[in-house]
Amino acid sequence: MFNFDRTDLQRFAVAAVGALILTGTAVGAAVGPARAVEKAPAQFAHFVAASEARG
Repeated sequence: MFNFDRTDLQRFAVAAVGALILTGTAVGAAVGPARAVEKAPAQFAHFVAASEARG
């Protein structure tokens, strides 16, 4: 009824590797901008405070 041969195993392995690469890319794309936003408000607030102090 179900025949699992070498070709099916190769397809499974390639699909698993592709899924891991795609998942890693998606997680990296989501985390990268989030880390940039984490740092940006502190730097911007420091810049505004420094420019107003020179006034």
